[in-house]
Amino acid sequence: MPIIVPQAGAASHPVTVDQIVAIVNNAVITQNELDKRVSLLMRRLAARHVALPPRRLLARKVLSQMVLQRLELQYAKRLGIRISRSQLRHAEKDLAARNHMTLAQFEEAVAGQGFSPRGFRRRLRVELTIRELIERRISRSVTVSRRAVNRFLARARAADGDRYRISEITLTVPATASQMRRQKIHRRARAVLAKIRGGEPFSQAAIAYSQDPHALEGGSLGWRTAARLPARFVRAARAMTVGQVRLLTGHAAYYLIKLRGEKAGVAESVRAEVRLREIVLRPSQFLSGSTVHEKLKALKARISHGQHFATVARAYSEGPSALRGGSLGWVSLSELPSTLAKAASRLPLHTVGGPYVIPQGQALIEVTGRRQRSGMTREEARRLLRMRRGSALYVHWLQTLRDDAYVRYPGHG
Repeated sequence: MPIIVPQAGAASHPVTVDQIVAIVNNAVITQNELDKRVSLLMRRLAARHVALPPRRLLARKVLSQMVLQRLELQYAKRLGIRISRSQLRHAEKDLAARNHMTLAQFEEAVAGQGFSPRGFRRRLRVELTIRELIERRISRSVTVSRRAVNRFLARARAADGDRYRISEITLTVPATASQMRRQKIHRRARAVLAKIRGGEPFSQAAIAYSQDPHALEGGSLGWRTAARLPARFVRAARAMTVGQVRLLTGHAAYYLIKLRGEKAGVAESVRAEVRLREIVLRPSQFLSGSTVHEKLKALKARISHGQHFATVARAYSEGPSALRGGSLGWVSLSELPSTLAKAASRLPLHTVGGPYVIPQGQALIEVTGRRQRSGMTREEARRLLRMRRGSALYVHWLQTLRDDAYVRYPGHG
C-alpha cells in the first residue's frame, strides 16, 4: 500500500515516497521504518562479526518483532503507562554511569552506533515502556516460594561461580500442541541442527529460525554464571567441548545450544549491600511527574509523624514490593539505579529519603541495614527466578495479544 504525493509542477504524475508494510490495529509500519531498523541491525551485527542471513529473511524477522512491539506499546498506552522526561533523562544518565562514561561520552558512543540523540531517546523510551509493561504483567502472575529460593541458592553455591558463554536457538512448543505437532517441531529442530553441522553459521541459523528474544543478536546469551543459566543448559555445557552444538528437549520448547567458551569459578569480590524498602509511584497520562512528587512528599510527612513505612507502602506503593510493605530485602548497591545507590550509601539508617527519580517513576526509600557480602543475595535470587518464570508467561501472553489483534501485511495480499 504505497503512500503517494503529487510531484511539484506535475500533479498528474504522483511520486511514491513510502509504502505501508504492516497494519497493526490502528497503526501502520512503513517500508522506510523497516529499512532503517534492518540497516541498523546489520551494521551492529557486522561490527560483532555475526554471520547474516539474506536481507529479505532478516527484514521478515525484524518486521515480526516490530509488530509485536507496536502491540506492546498500544497495550501499555491503554494501561496508562507513561515515561516522563525526567525518567528518560535519569535512565540515560544511569546507562552512562553503568558504562563508566560521562553523559557526553555516552551520547558520543551512541552516535558511533548509528543513533542520533533524538532517535536513541525515542528507542530508550520504548524500551522503558515495555520494561514497565513486563514488570506489571509479571508482578501480577508470578510468586516465588522460600523453598524455591533455597534450592536456587544451593545450586548457585554448588556451581562455585563457573561461567559459560552460550548461544541458543529456541523452537517453542505451544501449550495446546498435539503429539503430532510436537513431533513436527522436533523434526524441524533436528533439521536446523543438521544445517549447522553441515556448515551454516550458528548465528545465522539463530536469526533465521529461533523464536527466542535473543534471535536477532545471533542467539548470543553472552557470558553467564551457571546460576544464571537454566539448569538443563548447565548440565549440557559441563559435558560439552567448546564449539560443540547440542539439541535439548524442554517441556515448552526444543533448544539448540552452542558452547562458545567456559571459565572456572573464581572468588567473588566483596560488595556493599543495603537492606532497603521503597514506596514507588508512577506518572501516567492522568498523573504528572510534579503531582507524583507532591504525593510522595505528603506520604513522607505521614511517616515522619508516626505512621509505619510498611503500612504506607502497602496502601499506596505501586511497586512490586508493595505487598511486602515495600521491602526489597538485601540489595547490592551496584544493582540499584545510580541515584538510589548514591542516596542509599549515604542515608542514615531508619531515615526516609526522597522523592528520587527512578526508571519506574519516583520513590521514597528507607535503609534499615548495611553489610559487606559476596555471593548472591536471597532477593537477587528471588528477582532472577521471577524474571525467568515470568518471561515464559509474558511470551505466552504476548502471543495471545498477537492472535487477538488486527494485523495485516498489505504487500502480501
